[in-house]
Order: sequence, then structure tokens, then C-alpha cells
Amino acid sequence: MKRIFLFIVCTLFVAACSNNSTKSGKKEQISQIEQSEQKDVKVASKSSLELLNDSIAFDTTNAYLYIRRAQMYLDAERIGAAIQDINNALSIDRKNMDALLVLADIYYALGDQDNILLTLNKAVEYAPLDVRPIVKLSELSFLQGNTKMAMAYLDKALEMSKFNPRAYYMRGMIFLSRNDTMTAIKNFMLARHQDEQFYEPLMQIASIYAAQRNPLAEDFYKEIIVRFPEKLSAYYDLAMYLQDNGKPEEAISYYDTLLTTDPDNIYFIYNKAYVNLVYLFDYEKALEYFNQVLEIEPSYVDALFNKGVTLEQMGDFTNAKSIYLQILKYNPNYQMAIDAIHRIGD
Repeated sequence: MKRIFLFIVCTLFVAACSNNSTKSGKKEQISQIEQSEQKDVKVASKSSLELLNDSIAFDTTNAYLYIRRAQMYLDAERIGAAIQDINNALSIDRKNMDALLVLADIYYALGDQDNILLTLNKAVEYAPLDVRPIVKLSELSFLQGNTKMAMAYLDKALEMSKFNPRAYYMRGMIFLSRNDTMTAIKNFMLARHQDEQFYEPLMQIASIYAAQRNPLAEDFYKEIIVRFPEKLSAYYDLAMYLQDNGKPEEAISYYDTLLTTDPDNIYFIYNKAYVNLVYLFDYEKALEYFNQVLEIEPSYVDALFNKGVTLEQMGDFTNAKSIYLQILKYNPNYQMAIDAIHRIGD
């Protein structure tokens, strides 16, 4: 379930293995994967940004152009520029719903929940028949831990329009937070069927099935990869699922695919090493990959520890112990290294 809820946090307000040494640093792994996904987006956006700049210079009274550019700036984490453009759009049309919704997202990026609420309530006041701010109010309530209020907002939104993939997605999130995975999946499926370009419901379904070790997880991850090939997190989570469920060679093939996009990602290399150590018993390759990780990040203690384990398996107890002692310089409380030193002895 930890993997599911990490994904939950990453997906709100936007339109790995089996032991401690592989699970630690999961947030950092997710961050690096997301950064890799964003590289191509930011490069591809450059020409679009230039076109928008030219269009705005030609027509400075077009609120839609400012909103488009603000969203682009927000995606690139240029918050100040995004705020300036949204203010320009609202100065042209203070009741523009798209501008208000982007402004709410900006406040979300800033962690300013009070202004999120003020902005969304203003949007509801200006356009009471628009379901989008109501769904976003549900998201805000959910983030604040008030699932009862979140569900009330969603009920209101769905009364207004049954075609509402974002509302069904949020219902799924609420049921998932209550550990009602069956109902969560039903709602994610509704969101998926209503909007085939909606990535998050598919990923949630795959994550739930992966946590249950259900073979359907593999099917959903592969569907995501076909439909959203730029989403590296799907490749990564599929590889994790495959290595945990008896398909280590196939898992490595997905890590290799990821490494073509980000050759120096220590988590992709580390997991290849781990698969070779734990599942394939290929200690030579495991050692090679752990060394690659440590060349990039010498203080990565999980890689150091598993390099020590690899050397133990190869019978090199002297160098293994030396590595365990090195780990304690970085982290004196690293219990597995302490246990390993006692295991090896003098």
C-alpha cells in the first residue's frame, strides 16, 4: 500500500523490492523518475513558449494566451512568471474560470491552502454550474484529511454532470484511502472509460493490483506504457512488479529501457544490480552494477551494503567486512551492516 499512497500524493491537483535496502529512498526514486519525464516536456515546450510569446506580443488583450503561458510556466515550476501571467489574464477578465483554476493550482504549488480555498470559492460564485472548481474543492478537502467533505463535493459535482472523469477519480482516491480497494477500482475504471487520455486512474489500478500481487497489474502497466510511453514511472513500477513476481529477466529489460532515457540514474542501475544479486544469483553482474552506482554516488549506503553482501556470496569476506565498516562511517546505526560485521567475525 505504501507504493499506492506515494503515487496518490504525486497525482493530486494536476489535469521496491522486498527488503529495506530497496524500499529506502523511494521518494528520491520517484523524484528522479519524474524529473526524467519532465526533461523532454520542457525541451518540447520551448518552441511552444516562443510561439506564445509572439502571439501575446501581437495581442496583449487575449486572456486565453496568458492562461496558456501561465500553465506552461507552472509546469516548468516558474511560479513567479505563472502568477504574473494569471494576473494579466484576470485583469482582462476577472471571472475567467480557466484563469481561476490555474491560479488555484499555483497556490497549491506554493502550499497556500487558504488562497486555494478563496480562489475556488470565488470560482463557484462566478460560475455555479461549472463542476471543475467543485471537484478541486473536493481535492483540497481530501488533502486536508476531510474525506466526508470531499465526498460531499463530489456528490454535488456528479449530480450536476455524470460525465465527470475527475470526480470519479477522486471518489476512487477517497475509497482507496479507506482501504476499500474494490470500490476504488470501480471508480477508477469509470474515470478511465470516460477519458482515455486520463493517465492517473490507470496507474492507480495498476498500483492496487501490484500491491495485491494480482497478475492484472502487469496488463495495466503494459497498457499504460503503450498509451503513455513518456510515463517512465509505469516502466519502473512494472519492472518492480516483475522482479517481485518471478520475472527478473523481463524486469531487467525494463530497467534497460529506462536507462536509455537516463543513463546515470542510480536507482535504475541499483535495481538491476539487486535483481542480479537476489533473483538471478549472478554475482559478477551484481558487483559490476553496484560499482557503477557507487561511482556516481559513493555514499549510497544501500548500494554499499549490497555490494558487501555480493562479495560475501563470492567468498570475499575480507573486502565485504571492509565495506560494512565503511558504511558505519556514513551511518553508525545501519543495523544490517552491524549484523554483517558480527556475522563475519574476525
